[in-house]
Amino acid sequence: MTRKDVGIVLLIALSVVTVGRQASAQQPAPPGELSRALERSNLSAESQARLRSKGGELVGVGVAESDVADVIRQGAVGGVRAPELIRLLEVVAETKRHGLPPGPVMDKIKEGLAKRVPPERIVTVASRIAGDLASARDLIRRAEQAGVRVEAPGDRERAVEAVGATMSRFQAGTQVTADLVSMGLSPRAASETVGTALARGMNQRDIERLRERLAQELRRGESPEDGAKRLREQIRSEAPETRGDHSGPDRQGKGRDGIGDGKPGRR
Repeated sequence: MTRKDVGIVLLIALSVVTVGRQASAQQPAPPGELSRALERSNLSAESQARLRSKGGELVGVGVAESDVADVIRQGAVGGVRAPELIRLLEVVAETKRHGLPPGPVMDKIKEGLAKRVPPERIVTVASRIAGDLASARDLIRRAEQAGVRVEAPGDRERAVEAVGATMSRFQAGTQVTADLVSMGLSPRAASETVGTALARGMNQRDIERLRERLAQELRRGESPEDGAKRLREQIRSEAPETRGDHSGPDRQGKGRDGIGDGKPGRR
């Protein structure tokens, strides 16, 4: 990937972050939520002690106590044994120790537990997501070295999440962004347009159709910038089911491991 490509990728990532960022912050967990989850789990005293230790380790490094408690609650309801729960939490701990945002990994673990996916499969998927986050961080570092800057550490973490969660669609998005620039858009407007499409969960085929849709706006007499603005407004107003063919490889739904792949769980 060229220096120009990695710069485009980061611009898209920051657009996804800007479009998808929620206005309200996550509420902190009530004090003692981890303890209450353990007490209601019907696990043995020894298992509770081991999970309390691992859970305390995660909370100590900045993982939300509510997330840890949710894993324990969902695991206990599904009959997951304490050693398996500890292994799942260890994947989150490893992610955090490597300086990566743990949110996407934690979300996937909770999703798998809620769907009663076997723990070993959840570990595989969660570990793969951690690997994607590491690749995303490296990509963003390369983009920053190429001169594209992230304004704040929090934005950098959100950009890592955005890139890691949409790696399969970013390759198409990079090419489409370059094509939109060739059609007269500024790099920032082109990246924002593709970023809007990614944040709304468009699949690869729909992203590739952005070139055709912008061309339609230009044929109506719109300037490239005005046409792109109109296109972004259309994308934001569309329900997923009203879009075109969703049979492509990035269709949202269960992945091969039985856990949904695709859109990030947090913004």
